Amino acid sequence: MFVISLDTPMFSPLRQPAFLKNFKVEQGGYGIVWNEEIDLSEYELWKNGVSLMESEDKAGDRIQQS
Repeated sequence: MFVISLDTPMFSPLRQPAFLKNFKVEQGGYGIVWNEEIDLSEYELWKNGVSLMESEDKAGDRIQQS
């Protein structure tokens, strides 16, 4: 499994919420792009992405267990 480390200098701009939110969908929907150096392919998103519903469910479980 490929894991993006935000400690890697190339990906460190993704720590900034304004930068993270400022992406574009590539023409044809084949990925998302932040700038010329940072992008994610549709395959990477499909293979390793987490749905918002799944993410919210996990967050709710953590809150209820506390």
